[in-house]
Parts: sequence; structure tokens; C-alpha cells
Amino acid sequence: MPPVCTECPAAFTLRHLPDKIYYNGMNNQVISGKILQLSSKHLQRPFYKIQNIYNKMNTTTADTLFREAHSFMTQNPPDFAAAVPLLQKAADEGHTEAEFHLAGCLLQGQGIPANREAGIRLMQQAARDGHPYASYNLLQIQEAQGMPLNTLLPSYRELAEAGIIEAQLKLMRAYHDAGQHEEAVDWAVLAARQQNPQALYFLGQHCQYTSPPDYPQSHQLYQLAAKQGFTPANWQLGLQYKLGQGVAPDLEQAAQHLYIAASDNIAPAQVALAEILLPTHPDKAIQWLETAAKQNSSDAYAKLAEIHLLGKDIPKDTDKARRYAKAAARRNHPEALRLLGDIYRYGLGILPEPSKARHYYQLAADLGNLAAHQKLLADIALNNKQNYPQAKEHALQRQQAEQFYQLAFSAHYGLNRAPDHAEALTLYQQAADLGHSKAQTNLGMMYYNGHGTETDYTQAAKWFAQAAQQKDTMAQYNLACLYFHGTGVRRNTALACRWLETAINDGHEQSEILKQLLAHWKQQLP
Repeated sequence: MPPVCTECPAAFTLRHLPDKIYYNGMNNQVISGKILQLSSKHLQRPFYKIQNIYNKMNTTTADTLFREAHSFMTQNPPDFAAAVPLLQKAADEGHTEAEFHLAGCLLQGQGIPANREAGIRLMQQAARDGHPYASYNLLQIQEAQGMPLNTLLPSYRELAEAGIIEAQLKLMRAYHDAGQHEEAVDWAVLAARQQNPQALYFLGQHCQYTSPPDYPQSHQLYQLAAKQGFTPANWQLGLQYKLGQGVAPDLEQAAQHLYIAASDNIAPAQVALAEILLPTHPDKAIQWLETAAKQNSSDAYAKLAEIHLLGKDIPKDTDKARRYAKAAARRNHPEALRLLGDIYRYGLGILPEPSKARHYYQLAADLGNLAAHQKLLADIALNNKQNYPQAKEHALQRQQAEQFYQLAFSAHYGLNRAPDHAEALTLYQQAADLGHSKAQTNLGMMYYNGHGTETDYTQAAKWFAQAAQQKDTMAQYNLACLYFHGTGVRRNTALACRWLETAINDGHEQSEILKQLLAHWKQQLP
């Protein structure tokens, strides 16, 4: 079952179908909680790579043919059309590695028309001949065809125990998703011993979000992953330097790491980098925000709206501000909704429309925006005095809830202080009892992971459900995962799909990825 994300300093999931759970946090990123969503170039694909593994004797002729084919496949650019006839001849002589690579060409249509059935047959032959990556690919194919992962786990385990790193990573993710974190860490450690960057990143996430967190160790693991070009680790390092988690705050180091991640199109890294650059290089900051906005980052849209509305760092442009604010508001971004309230209240670039202003302020206030509460309260004081005492009491309650949440968040993530999960749990509870949706989501996460308390999936589901009813998309996603896996609630795939669809419709930051997950889940409906 997926670990969950709140609005935390962020994390990438290491797979293309993110049945993970997320925290609400600093980048509003799915977070994800434990592990974050990778861009498409990082997504796991069937593993067709050159592996010189021979589990039966091959003739000298077949070996020569394969080596010649190998040279065509590894040149730049590869020439699969020239390689395929050579692979075919070597495979006909029983060359295991040639069988494996020819199967890959048939499955992917490289140098030969795609033929799935023939490719699978040849992959099966390579597996029978002892090629471990052929066995791994067949398991991947079976999983893609809908066979339950639990049924395939023993076969993955055999390959993992034989040292196949992709199988180790598969078990790492599977056990992590199932809430069996110790088992997941064990497999991650095995893969990390081979310096696998995904495993190093996973362990970095584990150290960062365990109870109590070990920020120095997570920092070291992220550095090892980043040295191998794993850019999500640069993103995490950038955030740690920006926030002073496990290291002294250093905006120069933060910018360097965030630039690497931002250049690899990691949207929250682009937003974080823009925040650092804005005071000194506003033009570059805006370029990064516009790049993130092209990926539908609501944080980027909201920040662009604020910049263009205030005109502090660049000339004011109320039309652009309104356009960007509406784009973020479509994803229920509280600050963007508040900005729209200001635009319509004060007539910024348009004629004032008090009713629209109240509408947007109410939406923002319902999502916990304190400034919007204050604007509504001021409006009631002027126009609806008989309801002012009740409205004031409600506003003060929301303000208190936000204060509890901010204190809890600092204790949870060690912002300008030592982390303390027990204290964070208490403060989240106080905010959650006052109806704070993000606190409810994070409280559910703490129960899910056993941070500051015993693990309690039923309590996790309870708090996710309360936040989900308030349109917290992280909670909606988390609740969907709980129903899909039957963790803390009775398993209900139809209800899981409904909550996942709700998260998408309510503006989840990674809605396109969740649409893929929804399609995958719907295939498993009765």
C-alpha cells in the first residue's frame, strides 16, 4: 500500500503507476509523501538491455554473429535493421543472448515489424535457457496483462535473490506499497549496494521521513544518487539546502542543485528555483515559473499571478495576473482563489464585482486561506453586522487551526528547529479537530506511517476521509489507495476509482499521471 504524501518537502515515486500516498506540504507535490512522481524519462519500462549472460554453451559461429549484432545495436545511432538478421541466425543456433535481444526487437518493433506473440515466444525460450532478464520481462508482461502482483512476487523474489537489480527494485516498491516498510528497506539496501540510484534515493527518502528523521544520512544518500545523474535527488538536495534540513542553509548550493533538477523538467524544482532567483534575477525566475506552468503547476500559476498583480519585480500586468490566477484556481489553489477575490473586490484591471469577490474568498477560505477569511469577515462587518459575532468566532477558530498546523509542520519536518514527531502529532490533532484539511491529511499520514504514534491504518483512513470531503486532493488520492489495497478499510476497487477520479477532477497536481492509474484500476473492476 502506498506511503502517503502531505505537503512535504517533496519526493518522487519510482514507477509509472503511482499507487502511493502523499503528504500535503511545501511543494503540494504528490508527493508524494515518501516517494515522488518521476517525469516520463524516468518511468520504468520493460527491461531490454544488453546483458552478456550465457547459461548454456553457444557455438563459436553463433557467438560471432551475436557480437557483430551487438556492435550494430550499441553504435550511435543503433542500427537494429542490420542487427536483426544476425540475431536471427544466432538465435536459430540456440544463442541465449541473441534470443533475448531478438525477442526485444520483435516486441518493440526495432529493425523488424513488431510481432508481440513471436516476441513473447522467443522471450519464453530465452527464459527456459536460463536468461534471468528474459524471466524478468515475462513477469513484467504478465503484470501488464492484469495478473495480480502478489501472484508474481515469489518469482520476482527468486530473481532478486539471484542479484537481478530490477527485481530487487520491484520488491522494494511492492513491499513499500503494501506497508511492509522493513522488507522494502531490506531490498533497497541490496540494490543500493550495487550503487543503484533509485535505491539510494528510496533510502534517502526513508531516512528523511522515518521517525525520528535522519537528515544527515538522507543528505548523503541523495548526494550518491545525484552523482549518478538521478535528478530527483538534486531536487531533494536543493530543498534541504534551501530549508536547512540536515545541513546549514545555503541558497547558492540550493540553486545549483535545483537548477539541475529544473533543467530535467521537474516542475516543483523549477518553482523552488524561481523563488530563490526572484529577488535578484526576476526575468530568469519568471522564465522558470512559466516553464513549470506549462506542466500545469498550480504553484507556478499562483506565483506568476502574484508577481504580475503586485508589479514589485516586473511591471504590473493585471490581465496576465487574472489569467494565471484563474488557471491555478481551476486546480483549487487557495492563494490563487484569494487573489481572484482581490481582483474582483478592488476592480484590478476590471470593474469591481463584489459578489464574485465573495465567491472566490469563500472558496479560498474553505480551503484554509486565512487572508480570505479576514476579507470575508471585513465584508460581514460592513454589510451584515448581525452575523459578525458568529463570523468572527469562526474566523478566529480557523486562525487558531492554521497556527496549530504551521507549528505542527515545523515540528514534523524540522524547519528551523529539531524535528519532533510526537509534538507534530499533537499539534496536527488540534488543527484537525478544528477542521483544518491539510492537518487532517498529515495526521492521517502520521497514523499510516506510525510517526509519533503506533501505526493505525483505520485512523489514517478516518482522517483522509475527513480531508477528502473538504476537497483536499492529496487526501482523496490517499483514500483511493487505501480502498484499492484494502488497508484500514474494506477493499473496494469501485470506491477507490471514484475517489481517484474525484482527486483528478478537483485539480490534483499530477492529474495526468493519475488518469493512467485510474485506467489501470478500472481494468480490475468486476
